[in-house]
Amino acid sequence: MTTLAKASHGSSVVVFVVLVAALGAAGCSSSTGSGGSGTSGGVGASGGVGASGECKTGTEAPYASPAGTPMAFPAGVSVEGDIGGNLSGDTKAHCKGADEVEYASDLIVACVGLRNATAADVTVTFPAGLTFIAKAQETTNGILVHSHDVTVPAGLTYFAFRPASLNQACSLGGATDTYSLGNVTNDAKLLEVLGLAKTKKIHGDIGAAVVGRMIWDITGGSGVTDEHRKQLAAAPDL
Repeated sequence: MTTLAKASHGSSVVVFVVLVAALGAAGCSSSTGSGGSGTSGGVGASGGVGASGECKTGTEAPYASPAGTPMAFPAGVSVEGDIGGNLSGDTKAHCKGADEVEYASDLIVACVGLRNATAADVTVTFPAGLTFIAKAQETTNGILVHSHDVTVPAGLTYFAFRPASLNQACSLGGATDTYSLGNVTNDAKLLEVLGLAKTKKIHGDIGAAVVGRMIWDITGGSGVTDEHRKQLAAAPDL
């Protein structure tokens, strides 16, 4: 199901981070490899996602460029230019007013320009599990939690994605970061989380916080626990 909401969420980062930090404090994770400033899942003291740990190396190495299937676009549709990053509503000029497709975190914003070279509207599916690979080694990659169908009219249209962060030990995305589209993950542990989250609200709320914590524990090497599953099951449905 597609959600195209034109709204500003500049203040939501505080709410989202508080939710993630609260989950960590409540003991929902046993991850020890990459927490920032002594918290589990909080934003690190340096402003990054994690102030310690090994960004995209060690246990995170498989998630530097996750294996899976490349995304295929319909005939006549292609990505135009860089996939731009911006944070907390401070969008680049070409992304102001862009349709917001997913809001799974405030840690990454990826603005995708799609060029439709045909004369008719084309539907493009951005599948759950699609990864956004940061071009900067120190910046976290992202992953879509839900599948979305977007309508691309003739010409150039921009869509804003706020995917979940894949790499807790890396820095959060900033206004100058750019991304490439990676594979649609085939990682069994991540696919379990995406399956559990399929019917859950993840719009910057408790569902998003739980999913983010689960993903970080997978890529950090700890894995999903029954407590994670219970928390996500209790989160609001779509």
